[in-house]
Amino acid sequence: MMVSFRYLQRACVPAAFAVVGLGGLAVACGQGAAPGRSTLFDDGDSGAGGGPASGDGGSDGAEPIFTDAGVGPQGDAGDGCPESAKLVYVTGVGNQLWSFKPPSTFKLIGTMNCLASPTHMTVDRQGSAWVVSSGLLYKASTVDATCAQVPTWKPNGNFSDFSLTFVGNSNSPDPSLYILNDFAGLARFDTVAGSVSAIGNVSVAQTLGDMTSNGDGTLYYLNDVFNPVLYNFSPSSAATIKSYAIAANGGGAQALAFWGGSFYAFENSVIYQFDPKQSTTTKLGSAPLTVTGAGQSTCVPQVAPPPG
Repeated sequence: MMVSFRYLQRACVPAAFAVVGLGGLAVACGQGAAPGRSTLFDDGDSGAGGGPASGDGGSDGAEPIFTDAGVGPQGDAGDGCPESAKLVYVTGVGNQLWSFKPPSTFKLIGTMNCLASPTHMTVDRQGSAWVVSSGLLYKASTVDATCAQVPTWKPNGNFSDFSLTFVGNSNSPDPSLYILNDFAGLARFDTVAGSVSAIGNVSVAQTLGDMTSNGDGTLYYLNDVFNPVLYNFSPSSAATIKSYAIAANGGGAQALAFWGGSFYAFENSVIYQFDPKQSTTTKLGSAPLTVTGAGQSTCVPQVAPPPG
């Protein structure tokens, strides 16, 4: 089995799951990149999976301004969700932020110069990405990759690395960010008050992987093992609702997102599409980077729109 990239990034191993504070952590900044270019990934082989198993970040140097709508201008599609909130986003080696419109289109947004070595990501319904790096939490524009540290998040020894997702479908800003650490501890982070409330331990011994939601009010977690398993957890109790076997080669850098009725698992740069209704896994091809974080808002379509 390959060693998880996020395991190598983990800053410490807590003795128990509890809410504690630590001192500040310093992070280095990444290098800039030319945003705005699109690419189609290389075609890959397909396979069938099993059924249930039990631009520069602100090239002018300006400081981004936080508002309830996110970092920087996001636009409005007239339905409460900006167009930027209806795509999947990925990040990874090089701190670049890319949009991904399944099944094959990637576009470089820019480089998040406020952070280094991102490990997890999600997106809110206002079109802002929430990115984990070195135990800190950052908020980035999905329009131009400008970003800044989330001031209400304080370094926490029990969450030196964590997957994260929103689950609500209200168009108002959602303060409930669900976070899952590497030791099965599920908690809720109040993004306004800055408090972390423990929920419980999920039924996975060592949670190296990624979490997302499909907008149904529950949590989905892909466990980073050689034969990955997708778990459906309750956000109120951490109980397992259902699990699925995914026919993918796990054990590397991993990320998870949802779009159009399917889950998209990123293993290093390889992309797998999992259809939970058909219990099938399809190997799609390769992303333009090694992906360590992926996510989407609950604004994304629940059913894949017609091609074109």
